[in-house]
Amino acid sequence: MPEGYGGFNTENYGMYHTPQDTPNMGVHGITVEQLIDIIQQDLTYSGLFPKILPDKDIKRVIREIALPWFYRNYQFAVQKSYFYIGRENMTNDLYTRFKYFILPIEIENVIRLIRIDNPSLFRLGIQAPHLSINLGVTNQPFLTSFVTTAGDLGVYRSILSAFSDEINKLSRPSLKFNFNHNNKRLQILTDVTTDLMIEAWVRIEPDAIFDNELFKQYMIGYSRMRMADALLRFNFNMPGGFNYNAAEIKSSGKELYDSVLEKIKGETKNGWFLMSR
Repeated sequence: MPEGYGGFNTENYGMYHTPQDTPNMGVHGITVEQLIDIIQQDLTYSGLFPKILPDKDIKRVIREIALPWFYRNYQFAVQKSYFYIGRENMTNDLYTRFKYFILPIEIENVIRLIRIDNPSLFRLGIQAPHLSINLGVTNQPFLTSFVTTAGDLGVYRSILSAFSDEINKLSRPSLKFNFNHNNKRLQILTDVTTDLMIEAWVRIEPDAIFDNELFKQYMIGYSRMRMADALLRFNFNMPGGFNYNAAEIKSSGKELYDSVLEKIKGETKNGWFLMSR
């Protein structure tokens, strides 16, 4: 892992972003220059009209407005990943003085903070197959098929599963924490005596988002509105004496922009739910 990954010294903090350990050779996407060219082709009708909106302004909107909004609101702009914090990092100067870690800039949100103190999967609340009908505690001599039916065994197994879930809630390995999205500070709100694992949503590569159809439509709609604002604010003497219909340009841009927002906000985010079983 290279030092200083994501603005975060991984060597000093003992954190390793496992999906990034090897170079990503299969990322599909386009560069920001290619995206700007696509936007300008739309604004100028493939060169039919002169360029009004400068490339520098489009690039600023992409970096400062569009990308942050997509990372916060578009479910496919982030991907679940895991980070490891070794117990020895709780003794460094930053943590002992301020009781927080500064996470990589790529982390958009933290889902869970989990203690690593038991190699068994049952520590994470997995209850299979030891509580099945034919295995484990339900396979008792007084509950054989000579005495009871398969239906009774199923009811008995369901009761045990529900009881086990309640026991797991009392022994969950997750810890209380507070994560600030702006400064990327992760503050642990309890004592720590073991290694930790962070479950988090991590931003995907910008090039992959640039090639997303919704992101292109978002930027085209936003750029049309920016171009219309410039035309309404200043008087442009265009070659040939023609004038832009700024009101129509802004109306079409806002319609495209609003349609993208509606599509994204209307998507079902099933991947964001945490299931207890």
